[in-house]
Amino acid sequence: MFGPRADGPRGRTPAAATEHPLPPRFPLLLAALLLTSAMSMLDQSIVATAGPRITAELGALDLYSWTFTAYMLSFSVAMPIYGKLGDLFGRRTVYLTAIAIFLAGSIACGAADSMSQLIVFRALQGLGGGGLQVSAFSVLGDLMPPRQRAKYQGWFAGVMVLANLAGPLVGGVLTDQLGWRWIFYVNIPLGLAALMGIRALLPADDRAAARPRLDHLGIVLLTLLIAALVLSTDLAGRSGWSDPVVIGFGVAAVLLAMAWVLRERSAPEPVVPLGLFADRTFTICVAVAFAVSFAFFGCVNFVPLYLHTVDGVSASRTGLLFLPAMIGLAVATVVAGQVIGKTGRYKWFPVASTALAAVAAGALSLDPVGTGPTTVALLLALMGIGVGLSSQVTTLVAQSTAPREHIGVSTSTVGLARNLGTAFGATVFGSILNTRLAAEAARLLPADTARSVTEGDWDPAKVDSFPPETVDAVAQAYGDALGTVFASAVPVLVVGLVLALLLKDTRLEARGPGGPRPGPETDPDTKAAERA
Repeated sequence: MFGPRADGPRGRTPAAATEHPLPPRFPLLLAALLLTSAMSMLDQSIVATAGPRITAELGALDLYSWTFTAYMLSFSVAMPIYGKLGDLFGRRTVYLTAIAIFLAGSIACGAADSMSQLIVFRALQGLGGGGLQVSAFSVLGDLMPPRQRAKYQGWFAGVMVLANLAGPLVGGVLTDQLGWRWIFYVNIPLGLAALMGIRALLPADDRAAARPRLDHLGIVLLTLLIAALVLSTDLAGRSGWSDPVVIGFGVAAVLLAMAWVLRERSAPEPVVPLGLFADRTFTICVAVAFAVSFAFFGCVNFVPLYLHTVDGVSASRTGLLFLPAMIGLAVATVVAGQVIGKTGRYKWFPVASTALAAVAAGALSLDPVGTGPTTVALLLALMGIGVGLSSQVTTLVAQSTAPREHIGVSTSTVGLARNLGTAFGATVFGSILNTRLAAEAARLLPADTARSVTEGDWDPAKVDSFPPETVDAVAQAYGDALGTVFASAVPVLVVGLVLALLLKDTRLEARGPGGPRPGPETDPDTKAAERA
């Protein structure tokens, strides 16, 4: 299952002839890679259900949201840096460092005595988490050529989806049975197992022997740029885009972006070589990853509100209605990887991805109040399948365009685009929702009721105490507002579709980064397989 078959002439088939020999005990190494990816994703969602216990013990409820922001900020900042460090100094050392930092952050979070400490330690944990994600995918790029790699990347998507789904449940069980600190301490045995597995099974390399020059100024500028982008979107979601602080962060982001680009053009070892963007395929992959994450994750953030307010669906049932979307996403990713692994063709997966997601978003926008929960679940499943068809394909194809020495950078650039797309999508669509909701509530409801349903501390459960005609009006206001959110996602996905159509309709190489290097020793069977 994990290696080449030996059933053709002279013990191999053409497909097997092109596969690169994997390290000994590769299934165990793959398990360690999957475990680190699961840990980094689990800690994005596991804290949610422990919130009441954490704030009851540590206080500072007004700071609690920063436990999420701190993790995602440092996670995003870490991704491009780990990608570059792995390219320069070797994947194994950088990977082990990321695991160690993640473990240290987890232990510190569990021992935090105040909300301020927890926020700082969550940032430390995120610095490790970002490295876990990038390193896992970069290792696959190092070990195998693109077509062989496609077979395994779908596994990571499945594990990450399961981790996101399991996070709230696991967090709730641990908090109730052992206390909230164990949502962090549970990483200790998992992290140690991953640490030992990576250390024992991942081959070392000698890239550090050349003592490359690290672009310290480029790292600082990129870190500040990402921080400005993430903080501006986070604050805009709370206080609006016209807030002076948000505007200040936006101006800072523009200036930092200009300074960073100037630095990268002259640096001997740039953090993100700008020459990568000269390849049209790489640039399109980054743009499509951003657009799909922007539209999908920006929209789904508001679906629970949609279901509860418009259809009266409980929180537990809402979770069940999300299952088809998550399962569809995971299955589509695995299927796409298997098909690409066999055929090498990739173009039509991002095309189908953006088209399906656009159709689903458009359907959700048509009649929100009249659309029942079952139909919503089916449309979410369609959107999930669409997202899954390009979820890891963009990373895979971007890796295939990059020189072998830039596998980590290409991986982290797509991952960063995906993270920023999620952050921007949630904020932009949140602003659209609030603006349209205020207008619709003022049109359909009495002034006092309109103010109450649009306030930041509005509890949708309060709608049950309203008279029936008011309940219908509130549902209409929220339905119209959320319909506008879904409709706003459609042009974003259409842009992604147009970009995906511009991809070259070529095959991924059966050899390439991670695979055997071309040379005169290539045997006839391999040459024949490549021509096929």
